[in-house]
Amino acid sequence: MKIALTGASGYVGGCIARRLVADGHEVLSLSRRPCPPPWHAYSLGEDPSTLPWGDVDALIHAAYDFSPRTWETIRTRNIDPAIALAEAAKAAGVRHLWFISSMSAFTGCRSLYGKAKLDIESRMLELGGQVIRPGLVWGKHPGGVMGALDSMVAKLPVVPYLVGSGSLQQYLIHEEDLAGAVSHLIASKPTSSAVHSLAHPEPLTMKSILSQLAARRGVRRMFFPLHWSFAMLPLLLAEALGLKVPFRSDSLTGLVHGNPSPSVSASPCGFEMRQFR
Repeated sequence: MKIALTGASGYVGGCIARRLVADGHEVLSLSRRPCPPPWHAYSLGEDPSTLPWGDVDALIHAAYDFSPRTWETIRTRNIDPAIALAEAAKAAGVRHLWFISSMSAFTGCRSLYGKAKLDIESRMLELGGQVIRPGLVWGKHPGGVMGALDSMVAKLPVVPYLVGSGSLQQYLIHEEDLAGAVSHLIASKPTSSAVHSLAHPEPLTMKSILSQLAARRGVRRMFFPLHWSFAMLPLLLAEALGLKVPFRSDSLTGLVHGNPSPSVSASPCGFEMRQFR
């Protein structure tokens, strides 16, 4: 299949691109930064009708701009462009639409990131597309939230772990398991829209995740509990002052007020999701 993939230069998008190519698919990378060819320069918000849709069988939308902080800018920089992209692909005859969402997206979610993903999901499903909600993605060199946690463990001899909410347990998925699941699902060419929540079925506490990150690095760390509200205050202050922070307050909101019981799908590939270690 010929697959157009946004966000191919990012962490998750790059993992998916490499697996699709390995499985014999042709990947058209749509991203701001150059990627392994074929590559077409594209940024969210540009006119998607001008993209080279010829012979494209499927679109995977994995790009997301994390720089906006307000709901209005998130809508104009992420939600509206994602919907326009999907509608342009559908109008151009692309038969299969896929959206890489997040487990932060669920009815009643509080984070702006989760709400944005949920809005995009809704339109994708209306267009007959498929939604994939991965857990926190981990690997040798993780990005996103796991990358921020790993960086904290690498730098701090005494590491705080968040407490104060029963939903702080997290569901994780290895980058290769996610990429393999996406490739398998696309090859199956489903005929009806659906949401696929992909992760290892056993959730982990924040302390367990941080302890394992330290073990993976071969370093000894001391850990102490920190109520999430005390972590939120300095993040909000730093953002109000326009300071660059490695971890966003909205990401913390997503961790603290996560889905307490996500419907984790059985592996669609016939293999067990690997445990975090």
